[in-house]
Amino acid sequence: MIRVAIVDDEVLERKALCKIIREHLPEVEVVAEAGNGRKAVEIADNIEPDLMMMDIKMPGIDGIEAVRMIKQQHPNMKFIMVSAFDTFEYAKQVMQQGVKEYLLKPSRKEDVVAAIQRVCAEIAEEKRKEQENIELKEQVHRLQELVEREWLSVFMLEEFSEDHLEEWGQLLGLEIQSGFFLLFQFPNDEKKQEWQQWLKTTIAKKARMSYIIGKMMEGQVPVLLFSETKQDLNELKIYAQKFARVMIQLFQQKYIGKELYVGIGTPACEIYKLRDSYYEALVAVEYYASRRTVKSGFIPKHSQLIETNNVDMVEREKQLLEIVRQGDMKLAIERFQRYFQEVVVSKNAQLPAVVKVMEELFILLERMLHELGMTYERSHLFHLCQTMDELKGAAIKQLTHIVQHVQAWRNSQANGKLSKAKEYIATYYHRPLTLEEVAEYVELSPYYFSKLFKDRFGVTFIDYLTEIRIEKAKQEMLDQSKSLKEICFLVGYNDPNYFSRVFKKQTGLSPTEYRKKIHNAHL
Repeated sequence: MIRVAIVDDEVLERKALCKIIREHLPEVEVVAEAGNGRKAVEIADNIEPDLMMMDIKMPGIDGIEAVRMIKQQHPNMKFIMVSAFDTFEYAKQVMQQGVKEYLLKPSRKEDVVAAIQRVCAEIAEEKRKEQENIELKEQVHRLQELVEREWLSVFMLEEFSEDHLEEWGQLLGLEIQSGFFLLFQFPNDEKKQEWQQWLKTTIAKKARMSYIIGKMMEGQVPVLLFSETKQDLNELKIYAQKFARVMIQLFQQKYIGKELYVGIGTPACEIYKLRDSYYEALVAVEYYASRRTVKSGFIPKHSQLIETNNVDMVEREKQLLEIVRQGDMKLAIERFQRYFQEVVVSKNAQLPAVVKVMEELFILLERMLHELGMTYERSHLFHLCQTMDELKGAAIKQLTHIVQHVQAWRNSQANGKLSKAKEYIATYYHRPLTLEEVAEYVELSPYYFSKLFKDRFGVTFIDYLTEIRIEKAKQEMLDQSKSLKEICFLVGYNDPNYFSRVFKKQTGLSPTEYRKKIHNAHL
């Protein structure tokens, strides 16, 4: 429905226009009437109609001045000007205000209807485009969130090259100079979507840093809070603790009787150290959720999850997880036995304490399997073990089953898919190709495809794609008729400066130097 206001100092004229609109324009509603320009300005501010039919000659503020004043606050409002004077000067003045329709009194019914229909069509088209823009922005926003979640999943475990990080930064429009991870552990029930939405809404209101929210798995959601400038690490620690407490308080106010736990990772000013922050947050949330006393915090120094050197223990667990992910049975059993012995010594051979460490280690292993896309449920409960030897045997047996599961899954998933991926890259290297696109093509998760690709070929996806593009660029340079800028676009880069940096990093020569070298060689 198009909303119209009629402004004319002649009551009969207003009534006549209302009658015409009511009888011939059912899609139009008259929402207000006024007899002078001052009231027209008030109507524009208070009611905001889509269209105003405005008389030019009125006492006080005339129609032309009223349009000028209204346009300052409501630039998209439409006007049809009405006048008993057919003068070029009036028409010129209203045209200067952007008014396209001009009716002479007395106006024929057909002319009034036609003028309103033309303006209504323009309004409808503008509204349609505005709605399309809103929907497009929403789609872009959802896509941005999706890409950020996928990036976060890969970032938490993947090793990024400098070029890869730079490309991701350009794609996502972010630069991470400092930050930390939080891991939220929600209640284990059926409200996963509700928890995720609450987290998204609440962080948007409360966070004073940029953030990326990851996927929920097993009730846990990782969140990276970061700044594009270097921040004081002690201040970040204080902020992380306060922020976690606020989130828990807000959650429990809304969901009475429900418990939320938050693990905090140590803040870092190097992007690569943020991966350690994630692991620390993961270990911390498992610690607090299992004890149900304190609800948030960093890894406590006295924690039975770790030894005195927190970072070393986290590092050993990461190494063991990586070996299991590789499916290396022999090395996994060997490393685990060493790890188990260190835990026994550190816990003074106290069986309950070692059982807790084993339970928490296998929670990490199971989470890793879920992140890889594998469904796996542990069959043995370690707290039933009566002796240290029984516990060790049960853990090794369980670890063996996990590694076998990984091996079988890797073989079934990888069969032929990496060759298919290479063919796809060779065909579409000239496009703005992404790891996610290729992973989707071969029907693997981006994280697993990235890991599998590096395992098989010894290089990351982005490094391999870079090698292909640079080799293609070398071939194109043999054609002297092609400019370097043209070659840059032909091999998949959209920034000649970035192409030049990558080319020199790969070959030791700039594109200009390389082309000169091969040209001289052919003389």
